[in-house]
Amino acid sequence: MFTSEGTYNSTLDSKGRFQLPTAILREVNDKIEGRFMINRSTEKCLTLYPIDVWNVYKERLNRLNSFKPSNRQAIRYFMGSATEVKLDAKNRLLIPKPLSQYACFEKELLVVGMTTFVEIWDPKLYEEELNRFSKENPEVINDIANQIFGDGDFYNQLS
Repeated sequence: MFTSEGTYNSTLDSKGRFQLPTAILREVNDKIEGRFMINRSTEKCLTLYPIDVWNVYKERLNRLNSFKPSNRQAIRYFMGSATEVKLDAKNRLLIPKPLSQYACFEKELLVVGMTTFVEIWDPKLYEEELNRFSKENPEVINDIANQIFGDGDFYNQLS
């Protein structure tokens, strides 16, 4: 598992591969042997999980009652496009063509650290998503920040 954060630029080469940013590579442990699971997200981007983190998510999906239609749809959505990818000798990952098309990738990419996984975005769609969210839900960020920092206890932990 890794705890990445930040936003990094990358590019797709002619074969659909991209370089995993160095800051994220530093956190990849030997235990996963360069193996990741790439998948579509609920937004127009892809998610990339170290294989050990993906296995935890997969285990939770497997606990869902697949006879319930909404659970079955969720399982289908997340498992149906999940594809294992492995770092090559130059620390590149190949994005399968259907996933690249889903996320509307052209050449430029943004790799966004989301703690235990990363998101991979087309830069224009990422900016649109950030703008849409801040316009449609301006109170959500404040509410979440208030949950984290509002009682002042956080600041007491710093001293």
